[in-house]
Amino acid sequence: MYADGDESYSKVVAAQKMARAESLAPIREFTAGVSRFANRYVASGGKDTYSGGCALVWLNDWARAGAMRNMAEHESQFVRSVNLSGWALAYSQVRYLQVQRNSPHYAIRQWLRSTAEDMRSHVNGVTNNTARNNHRYWAGLAAIAVSMDTGDVSLGAFGLESARVGIAQVTSDGVLPLELDRKSRAAHYHLYAAAPLVMTAAIARANGIDLYAEQHGALHRLVRFATEAVIWPGRIEALAHARQDVFNLNSSIAQQNLAWFEFYARDFPNRAPEQKAILRVRPLRNNELGGDLTMLAASN
Repeated sequence: MYADGDESYSKVVAAQKMARAESLAPIREFTAGVSRFANRYVASGGKDTYSGGCALVWLNDWARAGAMRNMAEHESQFVRSVNLSGWALAYSQVRYLQVQRNSPHYAIRQWLRSTAEDMRSHVNGVTNNTARNNHRYWAGLAAIAVSMDTGDVSLGAFGLESARVGIAQVTSDGVLPLELDRKSRAAHYHLYAAAPLVMTAAIARANGIDLYAEQHGALHRLVRFATEAVIWPGRIEALAHARQDVFNLNSSIAQQNLAWFEFYARDFPNRAPEQKAILRVRPLRNNELGGDLTMLAASN
C-alpha cells in the first residue's frame, strides 16, 4: 500500500490502502469475532460457556478447513503471523473449556501448530530487513503464543529468539533503527514493534524468563521512547528527520496501537512517564493481541 520507490515505506497510497483493507476484511472479522467471544468468556469468570463455545466453534471451522495454510508471498505471510497471534491468544482464553462431545481442541491445536511451523519455516528463509524488524517480532509472538497453547517447546524457543533479535537492536536512547527508517511513520512503527515484544515478554515472564533484564533493560528503554513519542513527538521527529503523522489518543486506531501497554503497566506500574495519559483512554483493545487487553491484564 506504499508508493513505488519509497524505501522508507511511509508514503501511503490511499487507493491501495483501501484495496488492502477490503481484501483483509474477512480475516480481520474472524480475528475480531474470536477475540470478542473469548473475552466474554473470560470476563464472566468462565460462566459464559456459550461465548466460550462460540470461540471454539469459529476456530474449529477454520482449523478443519485448513485455513491460511498456504501463503503465496511475504506480505501474506506477515498478515498471517499477525492474525495467528490473535487466534492463539484468543484460544488461550478458552483452551480449558470442557466440551463433552466432539471436542474441537485437538483440531485447533494441530492447526495452530502446523500454521506456526509453516510461518517459522518462511521466516527462517528471509534475509532482508524484515528478518530483523517488526515482521520478525510478530512472528515470534505468534510462535510463543502457539507454544503456550500446544506445549511445543521449539516454537517457544523461536518466539524468544525472535524477541531477542529486536531487543538486541534497541539503542541506548530506546530507538529501533529499522523502525526509525520509516520516516513520518517512525512513531507508529515503534509502537507497532513494541506490541509483540512486550506481549512476548509477558508470556516469558509468566514462565520465569525476564526479557526486560536483557541488554541492560533495552525493552524498558523502547517502551519509554515509543510512548513518549506519542505525546511529545519532537525527539523522534529530529531523529527520523521527518514530521510524524498526527496521533490522536482518543481515536480507536491509537488505542489499538497502545493496547499492549496494559501488560507493561500491570507488571511495571508508573514506570513509564506517559502511563496516566495512555490509560486515561481505556479500554484498550487489539484483536491481534487477544482483544480487550484492559480486561485481560486485570484478569491475569
